[in-house]
This record gives sequence, structure tokens and C-alpha cells, in this order.
Amino acid sequence: MKNKIPNLTTSNNMLAAVVTFLLLATIITMGMLTPLIAKLANGVDLSLEPAYFNNRSAIPVAALVLLLSTCMLTGYADKKYIIPVVTASALLSIIFAVLSPFGNTPIDISLPILIVALMATFYRIYKMVSGKQNAATKEKIRKISAHVIHLGILMILLGIVLSSNMKMESSGVLSSESGEIISFAGQHYQLKVTSMNSYYSGEAFRNYPASSYTTEVIFDIYKDGSYFKSGKVDYITDFKWGQTYTTTYINRGLTEELFIAPRAIDESAGEIDLYMRTVPYINSLWGGIYLMIIGIVALLVTDRRNKEKAIYPNIVASERINPATTENEEKYNRMLQQEIEKRKSKRMKGKR
Repeated sequence: MKNKIPNLTTSNNMLAAVVTFLLLATIITMGMLTPLIAKLANGVDLSLEPAYFNNRSAIPVAALVLLLSTCMLTGYADKKYIIPVVTASALLSIIFAVLSPFGNTPIDISLPILIVALMATFYRIYKMVSGKQNAATKEKIRKISAHVIHLGILMILLGIVLSSNMKMESSGVLSSESGEIISFAGQHYQLKVTSMNSYYSGEAFRNYPASSYTTEVIFDIYKDGSYFKSGKVDYITDFKWGQTYTTTYINRGLTEELFIAPRAIDESAGEIDLYMRTVPYINSLWGGIYLMIIGIVALLVTDRRNKEKAIYPNIVASERINPATTENEEKYNRMLQQEIEKRKSKRMKGKR
């Protein structure tokens, strides 16, 4: 039986996934505790950047994705093809890391294994839906909902990888008086300030006529030179609390998210320094979260109904047994009472 791979089982895959996940959790926990230990031991304020966690967790996460692909194919594809497919995706990641077709190492490494895992998950769902199984519809929904959760996790990972490595950040100074359209470095969005209005708000505070002073900035957004939308941000100085804060503009599109926030303002010159961030494919992350929620809810609902069905037959069976038991007890009591009466009558005759 040359095609048999006895160690390639669902239970072994799950064990490997649990061990890998524990390793990932240990790495993250150590990273979170390191600043605390440094503070307690040496009094040093240590701050670990996201790159610290990304570099150390990349390999365990990649291993988890490969194990997920293996789990999805185990039992639904010939075993002799599973290992070559998963191994090919890992090798393709290494080749992409060397050739760098996307010009970004994290994306080059992640995309091959994530795409294969997504295809394996879709294949598993397809086989479960189209397969000629005798399982009830609710049982199929319960099994499919678990794979919908897996699909959501993969979408979240894909969204994190793409959005964090493809986001574009830049800033520029805009003038309300010139009305000039300003381009931002590396971005396909341009801005033009149309008005800046300032006003006091709130109750009077000390020497100030109000508790806060707000500058409202209205701007037009252009995308690749064509008008896109209008937006507004506020630059607020709070006299009561002695601090300055701002509002932000966010536009969530189908393929990307646009974020605009003021950094500084010169009201006398009519100028404002605006920060712009464009995050592509962020909706993959939000879509993955929604898929996870849908899968979890469906799983909980079907599990609850299955438990109710498991309990209900026991109740019915007990209801079927109880009447017979009650009837037998009544017969026994009648026979016992008759026997007592007979003995009483015999005693009465003996006394006479």
C-alpha cells in the first residue's frame, strides 16, 4: 500500500497545530512580559515595536497556515497528493522570497501559502456541500460553519499582511487662501482646502469666552486628478483641560481605506498640516471578522439544537416508562394490602 501515509491523520494534524499554537502563544507572552521584567529588574523603560513580534511570530503562523491546508485536504483528497501540494506552497514561498515578485518580502512569503490554504478551505466546503452524505442538513451546517471560521481566520491574516505592508503614509501643508490642490507623496489622492472657520464653544472659562476653541477645516478630495468626495476635520483647543485634540476623516471603500487627520494648524496664515494614510485591502480583515462571527453563531445554534434533540428522546422515554412503573407499583400495593387483610382475618379467627 504505497499510497498510504499512516501518520497523516486529522488527530495528528490537530496535535501539530496545537503544539505550534502554544509555541506562538509563548513567543507573544514572552514579548509582552519582557518590558515588565526589564522595568522590575533594572528600572529600564523598554518598548518593543510591532516588528519584534512580526519577525518572531512569522514562522509559527506560516506553519499554522500550512497545517490548516493539510487538515482541510485530509480525508477529502488522496493522501499521496496532500504532502506534495502543501510542500509546493512552502517552496513557492521560498522562491517568491528570493525573486520578490511583489517587491515586499512579507507579502512574497505569505501569499502562496495563504492562497493555497484558501483554496483548500473552499475545496473542503465544496466537497461537504456537494458530497452524497447521509448526514442531516443541520449536521452539514454545523460542519460547514467550522470551516467558515477557518476561512475568516485566513481572510484576517490576508488582510493584515496586505494592509500592513501596502499602506501609504504622507503629509502635506495646505492653504485655504491659495486654494491649491496638493498632492501627497506616493498616494493617488490629492486635497484642496476650501474653507477654515473658527469659533468658540462651551461655557466661559477663566479669561476665555468659552471652554474650547475649534477650527473647522473643510476640504475636497481628488482621486487621480478627478473630484472624489468632500470631507471635514476639526482642530480643537480645550482651555479647561489644557490640551489639544482633533477629529479625523475616514472613508472606507471596497478596496481601500482613506484616513486623514490634522497634525498642526497656523490659523493666522490659513495653513494646516494634514496627515494622510491609505490602507489597501483592509476590507479583507473586516470581512474575515464577519465570517468568523457568522461561523461561530451558526456553530452555536446547531450545537444547541443537537443537544436539545439528544435530551428530548430521553424525556420521551422516561415518560413512556413512568406510567408502566406507576401501574406496577399500584398492583404491588393492592396485592400487599390483600395479603395484610388475609393475615388479619386469620388472627381474628384464631382468637375466637
